[in-house]
Amino acid sequence: MLKIAMCDDCLESIKGIAKMLEAEIMEQDLDAEITLITGNQKEIYDSVANNEIDVLFLDVDFKSSGKNGIDFAKDLREINRNFYLIFLSAHQRYLHLSFTVKVYDYLFKPINKEILQDLISRLKKDYMADKISFLNINKWKSIRADTILYIEKISNKSHIITTHSEEITTKPLDVLLDELPNNFRRCHRSCIVNEKQILSIDRKNGIALLTNNRQCPVTSHFYI
Repeated sequence: MLKIAMCDDCLESIKGIAKMLEAEIMEQDLDAEITLITGNQKEIYDSVANNEIDVLFLDVDFKSSGKNGIDFAKDLREINRNFYLIFLSAHQRYLHLSFTVKVYDYLFKPINKEILQDLISRLKKDYMADKISFLNINKWKSIRADTILYIEKISNKSHIITTHSEEITTKPLDVLLDELPNNFRRCHRSCIVNEKQILSIDRKNGIALLTNNRQCPVTSHFYI
């Protein structure tokens, strides 16, 4: 399920857009829900850092508090580049700057049904095409596979180490491996590694050195 957040310092305005958005989500049967509506940028920052947001509707023209949307988005992209970012603005002057922060769309206020209809249609197609990139931790939560560094079995749980957090699931390694893209391999009896995250392999000590200063064990069969 796509988790959607909306951030605007005018809550009445964003709540109106949220109602239209919810109706369009239901009409197009998109597997998504709005989980956060706020004018507090710190709430958004913490949620993005914890990988709790898949889609963010962000106002550009913050007036009362916080940074403008473009500058705030730059902060968010430093900690997470994988969520869909959709700007909301009454002005065109920031449009060219929005492309510097990996924006999915830039919507001009006032927002109407036709605008949201087109957006949700495109978002649904992209999400379905990219669905293999999401790993379901349980029936409530999923994470992007490309953020996973490695997965380690500890006792009867699988600990999923990502670039931002650590998640725990009861799914065994064999099941997880079947659900993940082909760049994930069993590198040890207790570990699965994302090959795209490997920087080097220390064969002497049997360790794969990963991004984010992480490492995991590997057997000789992995690198022969």
